[in-house]
Amino acid sequence: MPAMIETEAIVVKLENAVAYVQAERKSSCSGCNESNCGTSVLASFLGQKAPLYRARNEIGAKIGDRVVVGMNETGLFKGTLLFYILPLLLLFAGALAGSALAVTAETRDGYSVVGAAIGLAAGFLGLKFLSARLGMGEQFQPVILSRIANAPVHFVALEGSLKK
Repeated sequence: MPAMIETEAIVVKLENAVAYVQAERKSSCSGCNESNCGTSVLASFLGQKAPLYRARNEIGAKIGDRVVVGMNETGLFKGTLLFYILPLLLLFAGALAGSALAVTAETRDGYSVVGAAIGLAAGFLGLKFLSARLGMGEQFQPVILSRIANAPVHFVALEGSLKK
C-alpha cells in the first residue's frame, strides 16, 4: 500500500459509495496566543467552519461515524505541484509572449502585463480542465481507511446545500 497522509473526520453525508466528511481545521500555530500575527488574522477572516471533502467509502461508514481519511502521498504531492506550477508557468510564458509581441519599447511593459494576465487565466482554466479529468484517478481521491471506535462525535450543522 502506498504511503498515505491521514486525518480524522466525521461523516456528514452519504451518496452511494461516496461519503462527505468534515475534518477539523487545524492551524499550524494553534498553541500561540499572539493575536496580531498574519496566520491568526487570516484564520479569523476565513472563519472556523470546516470544509466538506468527498471521500471513497469502501468500508461502509455511516453518517456520524468518526473515521480516518487518507490520501495517497504521491497524489497529493503531484496535485499540489500541478496546482502551483501550471499557473505560474503560463503566467511567465504569457508575459514573455506579450513582451515579444510589443511593437515598440514603450509598449513592452503593457503587453507583458496583459500577456501575464492571459497566461494566468489560461493556467486556471487549464487547472479546472485537468482537475476534472484527473480528479477521477484513485491517486487523487481521499479514501476512508477505518472507523474510530468509542470516540465522541460532534455533529456540525450544515448551512445551504452541498456542491459536488
